[in-house]
Amino acid sequence: MLAVAVGAALAIAVTASIMKDRRHGEGLLGEVLLSGDGRTITTLNSRAPCQQDPPLLVASESRDSVTLVLKESDIDLRPQCNRIDEQITTKLQSPLGTRRLVDPGNGWTIAPFDQKRLANPRYLPPGYSPTTDVQWSDPVQHAQLSPFMRVRNSGPAWTRFYHRASEQASLSITQIAGRLTVSAAGTPESIHGWAGRLTPDSNNTVTWTNGTYTFIVSTTDQDLHEAELLRIAKHLTP
Repeated sequence: MLAVAVGAALAIAVTASIMKDRRHGEGLLGEVLLSGDGRTITTLNSRAPCQQDPPLLVASESRDSVTLVLKESDIDLRPQCNRIDEQITTKLQSPLGTRRLVDPGNGWTIAPFDQKRLANPRYLPPGYSPTTDVQWSDPVQHAQLSPFMRVRNSGPAWTRFYHRASEQASLSITQIAGRLTVSAAGTPESIHGWAGRLTPDSNNTVTWTNGTYTFIVSTTDQDLHEAELLRIAKHLTP
C-alpha cells in the first residue's frame, strides 16, 4: 500500500511539473534592435497566452556590459494555446555605447542593429501597415525567418513586419549588415543599380546587396504580385 501511495504521489508530482513550464530567465531568440538614442532595446519573444503575466525583457547593466534576460511567468500547459511571436522591449538606464551586449543563455556577444541605419520603405502596397505582432501568416515559414535564427557571431540584422488590417503579417523587410551571397536562383533584377534576384515560389522574395547591407523583401501574400514586390524593394531608401 505504501509503495502504491508513493507511486501515486510521484505521478501527481510529475504531472503537475509538466503542466507548468517555468521560464524565469532565458536567453534571447534572435535579432536585436538598438534605438537611435542607444537606450531602448527590442528583440523577439515567443510566448504562450496561457501565461499568467506578460514576459519581461530585463537588462542588467555594468560598466563594461549589459546582460539581457527574458523573464516569463509560469505557463499552464493544460489549455490548448498556440504560441505568439511578438516584439518586446526594455530601456537602459544609460546608452549602451561601447558596452558589450551579452546573452546569458550561451555567453555570446549580441551585435544589435542600429535603428538609425534602417532603410526607409517609401512605398507599401495599399492596406499594408507596420505591425509588432510578428506571427507570420504562413506558419511553415516561421523556422525559415531570419529573426528566429541567431547563431554564434551573427552580425547585426533586423526584420520589420507588415500586414493588412487585422490579418497576420504577410510581408517582411530584412536588413542585414554585410554583403551576403545572393542565390543564383530566380530572375535577375536591378535594385538601385545593384544586382539582385527575384525568387517566385510559395514565399516570393527579392534579395540584393549594396556591399554594406543585404536586403530581403519577402511575402506570403499570394495577391501581392511580383511587380508590387519589386516596387517595394526599389522604393526602399538605404
